[in-house]
Amino acid sequence: MEDTRTRILLAAGELFAERGFDGASAREICERAGVNIAAINYYFGTKEALYVEAVKAAAPLFRAEALFEGREMEADTRSPAQLLADYIRLMLEHMIGQETPAWKMKLIMREMLEPTPACEAFFHQHVLTNFRHLLRILEGLLPGGIPEYRKYQIALSIVSQCTHYRAAGKLLEKIIPPELRPQFSVDHLARHITEFVFSALGLRSSFVDQWRAGKLDCGGYADALALDRNVKSE
Repeated sequence: MEDTRTRILLAAGELFAERGFDGASAREICERAGVNIAAINYYFGTKEALYVEAVKAAAPLFRAEALFEGREMEADTRSPAQLLADYIRLMLEHMIGQETPAWKMKLIMREMLEPTPACEAFFHQHVLTNFRHLLRILEGLLPGGIPEYRKYQIALSIVSQCTHYRAAGKLLEKIIPPELRPQFSVDHLARHITEFVFSALGLRSSFVDQWRAGKLDCGGYADALALDRNVKSE
């Protein structure tokens, strides 16, 4: 049976997702959770603190640091290309590799479209930390002299490809025919995005050339990491 704190958090998350921070009252939250009105103060302190905890519970906590757990970052022997592929896959696993209640997606989208001061610090730290890891990986793949803004554009293009499948999940269910949906698993999408990004960065031959050569629909995820012989070495 769910404990009181969990029931409050779930009720708050659902109501905040439906109506926003201002539209969901503490009394309504407690009524939905089946608890006394004083419970929010007891378990969370304030409604604002409850909102922050609800957003944290809803966020797909992708942690780029997980790529390096159990390893010394500076002594990591993986190539930048392998690290980038691992980053893409890890992000997809957190974005779409698990069942997510509808209220969580709604609440995160609300917070992204209309950020609240209460969650600014959390999102800033969480998102910025992950993004810096991606920029660091790209530093090992991009040529010297590339403008700084282009590095950010490339990194954001990679992130956008991964997050789109979560943000537009319901829409994609209507767009993608049922018989094609097995090809949109984490494994298939990690392979596709990795191939696409590697092609754009010159780590593989062009995406169209790969398709013409019959390389894109053979093998599995590991094949997406293989570099072409004629591509510059790292």
